[in-house]
Amino acid sequence: MRIRRLTLDDMPACLSLAAKRDWPPDELKWRMILELGTGFGVDSPEGGLAGTVLVTPYGREAASIGMMVVSPSHGRQGLGRRLMEHALEHIGPIPTLLFATDQGRPLYEKLGFVQAGEVVKHLGRLTRQPPEVAVPDTRVRAMTGEDLDAAAGLDADAFGAPRRALLQALHRVASRALVAERSGRVVGYGLVWPNFESTMVGPLIAQEEPIARSLAAGLLRGLEGVVRIDIPPRFAELSEWVAGLGLVRHVPAPMMMLHGTRAPGRREHLHAIAAQALG
Repeated sequence: MRIRRLTLDDMPACLSLAAKRDWPPDELKWRMILELGTGFGVDSPEGGLAGTVLVTPYGREAASIGMMVVSPSHGRQGLGRRLMEHALEHIGPIPTLLFATDQGRPLYEKLGFVQAGEVVKHLGRLTRQPPEVAVPDTRVRAMTGEDLDAAAGLDADAFGAPRRALLQALHRVASRALVAERSGRVVGYGLVWPNFESTMVGPLIAQEEPIARSLAAGLLRGLEGVVRIDIPPRFAELSEWVAGLGLVRHVPAPMMMLHGTRAPGRREHLHAIAAQALG
């Protein structure tokens, strides 16, 4: 069973494999990661894919691993480890991030990953609308294409690696995009984008917590249906505020890291991640 590179032509097989693990058929996210990075897969003798793993590089400073899926019919045969080792060889010795499930964590630990953080998923329907949060000398406005350079600079500082291509892709599909501006300078930004059966809020980057809450209020206001935002536990006040709007907090998901024990960047500015599959 040879490991090969995946292409966009493999999208139907990827979605079919995900469904076997009760993952939502999130075509937009699979497509985005395949376009931004590299996917590896193994064909099943019975047809379709037996397993996948996707890699998203962020310059040479960091990379993320996501969509590591093995078909139930090929579980416990070492395929997951083979795929992970292949992905890590492709990435090389740079900081590599992933979010682990309970099932996958033992494998990642055997490969040398250590926990370097957590995020808490907040998911549900808004039961009340967020009030406007004003911050002195700061205004929140719609984000334009001309703001991408400034937003990408803030993002790189917070995440610890350049993600401009990701921000461009998310901004292209975003249903809402905001920046916070002070004295003509962008000091925060946030995006809202479709995530199959939910609306994803993130990334949310801000140099100060009040700015993050002001952006979050503008991003969340008026959203209908199921909404999701993944917030690191260090932002307890923001988490409590979001939960008060009706979003239910879930068990924290561990962020694991290889080639380092501390997540890069100024994480005190990263108030909500883009998505767990994107690092």
